[in-house]
Amino acid sequence: MNWAVPIPINQREAVIGAAPTTLREKKSNVWAVIMAGGSGTRFWPESRKHRAKQFLNIFGPKTLIEQTFDRVKKVVPPSRILVFTALDQAASTAKLLRIPRSQVVGEPVGRNTAPCAAWAASLILRQDPSAVIGIFPADHFIRDGAAFTKYLRVAYEQADQTGMPVTLGIEPHQAHTGYGYLEKGARKTLSRGTPVYYLKGFHEKPALARAQRYFRSGKFLWNAGIFFWRADCLLETTRRELPSVFRAVVKIASGGLSPAAVRRIFSRVPSVSIDYGLMEKLTGGILTIPAAMGWNDVGSWATLRNLLPVDKSGNLSIGNNLLVESSGNVVKGRGRLIATVGLKDHVVVDTGDAVLVCPLSQTESIRKIVTALQKMNKKAFL
Repeated sequence: MNWAVPIPINQREAVIGAAPTTLREKKSNVWAVIMAGGSGTRFWPESRKHRAKQFLNIFGPKTLIEQTFDRVKKVVPPSRILVFTALDQAASTAKLLRIPRSQVVGEPVGRNTAPCAAWAASLILRQDPSAVIGIFPADHFIRDGAAFTKYLRVAYEQADQTGMPVTLGIEPHQAHTGYGYLEKGARKTLSRGTPVYYLKGFHEKPALARAQRYFRSGKFLWNAGIFFWRADCLLETTRRELPSVFRAVVKIASGGLSPAAVRRIFSRVPSVSIDYGLMEKLTGGILTIPAAMGWNDVGSWATLRNLLPVDKSGNLSIGNNLLVESSGNVVKGRGRLIATVGLKDHVVVDTGDAVLVCPLSQTESIRKIVTALQKMNKKAFL
């Protein structure tokens, strides 16, 4: 299948705009791209335009993006980790992660994950024509770091050896309607004691009845949005399936453009995900690894009750709070007293300049508040 055919070395300069390079054995050809461009509106009012979810320290003193970086660098040398984020956050991100500014790419506009991945592949191939890239969201929680490391090693090896993209799929513990699903096909191999399967197909977020069928079948995994792909194969697939994205990112990666030119070019590419724009075009030509590593996408305030310690009434209380005859709540403050009486299954968050009160069942709708604030031009709260 042509999806797995690498770009020949003597032709690669024409495809990626790089000078000819001789392929040689390397001690390590693994690279990583951490995608940190999201806004995280579901964590408003903690999450704002200048401080998106990945920059929150929800689980201890380190931010989510710092924790992601620390996990990845156990397999990938820190000098081979690129971070993509919003242009106005690039300098502060480099400072936060203690890496050179050159390793942080500032996107002038958000264009979803496929253009970001192709841009990264273009940049990395100019340095390492044998590169295998792992692509990671910056804002996920993973409890079992050792298991994560094991899965990474297997995924990088499989992507390198086969030229096929590899996904990590999360072993589901319930029928969940908030995640996309990966359908397992036949087993390909057992690597490092870890089974690797052919991926039969992607499935969008299902209704409850369908999610229950998926869960009962044992053939489906949650899509974690973590991918591994040889850089040349990723870029070649982009050239074939998303030619306008390919042309744009190759031109940008070649260098020599003004910031205004980069913005103009990148603004014109379609906003499309890796799943939809690239992966779904390769049905039957993708591998998946079932992963049990305590993963959570930390999608809303409600998820925190499952990840952090709660009191005997099921309350997650962070800050100076007094919860009387209250249960099942998430309450977070910044110093001043928050008191509740008879409150059940709610989120209360006080950031000093804003207070959120919301039923736990409605936390997915918090983004509507952000939309309303935008319409009201309340920039101070965005």
